[in-house]
Amino acid sequence: MTNSQPIRLDHFMAAANAAYYGQKNPFADFITAPEISQMFGELIAAWVIAVIHAMPGDSAITLVEAGPGQGTLMADMLRVIRQAAPDIYQNCSVIFVETSERLRQIQKQAIAYHTDISVRWYASIDSIPSQPMILVANEFLDALPIRQFVKVSSGEWAEHYVYQGQLFQKQVADLPKAPIFQRPVKDGDIVEVCEAGQDIIKNVAQRIYKDGGAALFIDYGYASPVWGDTLQAIAGGKKVSPFIDPGEADLTAHVDFLALKEIVIATGARAYGIQTQGEFLKQLGLLVRAKMLAARATEIEQKQIAEAVYRLIDPSEMGDLFKVMAIMHPDLPIPPAFELNKEIK
Repeated sequence: MTNSQPIRLDHFMAAANAAYYGQKNPFADFITAPEISQMFGELIAAWVIAVIHAMPGDSAITLVEAGPGQGTLMADMLRVIRQAAPDIYQNCSVIFVETSERLRQIQKQAIAYHTDISVRWYASIDSIPSQPMILVANEFLDALPIRQFVKVSSGEWAEHYVYQGQLFQKQVADLPKAPIFQRPVKDGDIVEVCEAGQDIIKNVAQRIYKDGGAALFIDYGYASPVWGDTLQAIAGGKKVSPFIDPGEADLTAHVDFLALKEIVIATGARAYGIQTQGEFLKQLGLLVRAKMLAARATEIEQKQIAEAVYRLIDPSEMGDLFKVMAIMHPDLPIPPAFELNKEIK
């Protein structure tokens, strides 16, 4: 992938990631929480079961996963739901939101055991039929394209473009509508805006408010105003330049959860969080689950379990960097693991 003309950063990022996910194996470059341990998917399944039990009626429910990767998270969730809540399992269907045909085939193999439920694939959340749903998205928002704006010394704004492997600034007259621009910004600060992410969150919140259900977003990002360049590229497990060899690396940026939460609240849906992944998983019972698994494990397996717990919840690993936000229909109670972290009014 090359660009012979200057291209806006978000357009560059979208094209680069489309090329990367279309031809590369991203899991050779990074590992996600579901791949670290089955406990992650098991606890998310417990959260989903509790939310569904709080929903009115016995209507069919759709489990949706956005950015499902290799299908590991959904496979672990379905295994637990089938065992712990067969009534829910018998009444549910699955939707994967995935654009890569190669990854769709991997996901199909991951849940091949579950031939007794309906499984469908859609290219976008927008295209999913209107229905009550429980949506889970782990490390989905961070790969969405961002725009970067710089407040220059004159008090005006410039936007980042990419040309010949480098960033350059182009003055802009109009800024996009985003909550972050309502906050105080100093000259020289870089402000990142993920319009695609804002549109998705607004769409999901509106659907939940109208049709019922809930959504759970887990990603690395920040819960308070932060300025600066968070764009990064990973190839071969190492950080590389985002602008050299586009399509050969995974491009991501930190998620502005505070901006997304404000969007949810404006729709009438409820937003819960912003919780750290470490606190979220501990409140769901990760330490208890790890102790149960270790009690019947070999010495080597016990070490692996301890290492997985450390990676998932320790502040120096994923524990603090990753944040969790839930979107709920207003008639539903506070969801599990958010009781101590209520929504902003």
